Amino acid sequence: RGRVRVVDREGDLEEDDEYGMSDGEINDFESSFGVEYDPYYDEPYEESELPVGKYKADKSYGDRRYANGEVFYKDEGTGMFYRQGSRPRQKKFWDLNSS
Repeated sequence: RGRVRVVDREGDLEEDDEYGMSDGEINDFESSFGVEYDPYYDEPYEESELPVGKYKADKSYGDRRYANGEVFYKDEGTGMFYRQGSRPRQKKFWDLNSS
């Protein structure tokens, strides 16, 4: 399967990314978990940076499932999207019934 192309970000090298990780946080992450940091999976995406292509939007969470199999999960608090496999959704069981 081919991957959907993600829009290149302007200013990828900027240090003031509000939702990204700093160099120190990246070093801590790599030493704590023993895995190499990969911005392709570990950095959040704005809606404008998501792939262009056919997708189905989840009505409950706003997640996007693309025809080629890629999945982006929407973070309710920030409105940012994370690739499948990058971070778990932090939702408590008892919060599911309140919405």
